[in-house]
Amino acid sequence: MKKKRSVVAVLKSDYCSLYSNLEKLITLCKGLEINSKNKNVVIKINLCDARTPETGAITHPLFLDALLRFLRENYENLKIFVVESDATVVLADKFIKWFGFLPVLEKWDAKWINLSKEELNIKKINGLFLKEIHLPKILCDNVYFISLAKLKTNLLTKISCSLKNQFGCLPEIEKNIYHSHINEVIADINSVIKPDFSLVDGISAMGGTQGPAFGTPITAELIIGGKDPVAVDACCAKIMGFKPYFVPHVRKSNNQGIGCLHYEQVGDNIKKMDFEIKKWEISLFLLGSSLKKRVMRQSRRGK
Repeated sequence: MKKKRSVVAVLKSDYCSLYSNLEKLITLCKGLEINSKNKNVVIKINLCDARTPETGAITHPLFLDALLRFLRENYENLKIFVVESDATVVLADKFIKWFGFLPVLEKWDAKWINLSKEELNIKKINGLFLKEIHLPKILCDNVYFISLAKLKTNLLTKISCSLKNQFGCLPEIEKNIYHSHINEVIADINSVIKPDFSLVDGISAMGGTQGPAFGTPITAELIIGGKDPVAVDACCAKIMGFKPYFVPHVRKSNNQGIGCLHYEQVGDNIKKMDFEIKKWEISLFLLGSSLKKRVMRQSRRGK
């Protein structure tokens, strides 16, 4: 029997028309499954570097504003938490002040949580690379989890969209220790905290081979979303000019049963845009990373 494809909605939008388009996108995806059992909503934003929203590097506060408005106008008595963690170049508590998030949080009565400062639970897993994950307590509770990611290229992972956004749920500051196995780690973290709904802000996006922080700002004017993060990322990959199967963390997440590479696109008929990708440069970088991993394995065997 033919497997039913996940629905991914793609709509043209700017920030001025975002609220009505966000309502339409969620409707196309058959709504959010928020009920009396998951009245706590966690929204994972993306703050990858000290870059202003118009660069396309970080979640735009106007997108968060529209999402919080939608939640407040459609559901009663929600407790809403907006989260991100610190990293080697991320000072999350400062970034939400510098880039205009605090007024949005106050406006819609949402609480900010820095995941790097949360109480942790240790969860044992049989992952592709990780065997246990130190998970912030807020993510272990019965919550409705929304990934609010960006539409970006990434020299390390080709794309940085919904699945990659959960990499930032790891509370460790030195997350670069996982870079040599980042595709496996992305699949592992999503196997534990798979988003209930994935939104990708592609209104202000980022292309080129210097993403996800210093790439080329691109006004793509797209919003993308769905309940299957693998399908959402497969759609994003196609729009950006990649074959989804050859984006390793998307393929590995598909193989782990986190979601499905195959999807049904609804909304606007957007197929491919120019994200100024130099595929030879990405291929050269990934080849270098592969050789580095091989040398490290051989070195460990020789000890």
